[in-house]
Amino acid sequence: MTTPCWQARHLLIKHSGSRNPVSRRTGMPTTLSYDEAAAELQQWRQSIEDGKMTFEDAARQRSDCGSYARGGDLGVFGPGEMMKSFEDATKGLEVGQMSGLVATDSGVHLIKRIA
Repeated sequence: MTTPCWQARHLLIKHSGSRNPVSRRTGMPTTLSYDEAAAELQQWRQSIEDGKMTFEDAARQRSDCGSYARGGDLGVFGPGEMMKSFEDATKGLEVGQMSGLVATDSGVHLIKRIA
């Protein structure tokens, strides 16, 4: 029996309540509230949906995760390797589909399943 696995890109915006509120992209701490981070992420989502940019480009420009340099690509992961809410959201997506906002201890994410 094979263990299920997934591959996803994500765009993370950290907020002041994140477990580590320092951007891996800028090296600077964030002062955004959760609501401000969620509102900004929703704007990025709309720009992607409107075709103004690709998910990868948005992640490179704004994600606070170190994966920003890879367009948000987290590589392949299996059960228990990501936070539960992140894993559950990824499992619920079809390949190529983008999530709504997903909150974890790291911040607020958009997720795009790629495998």
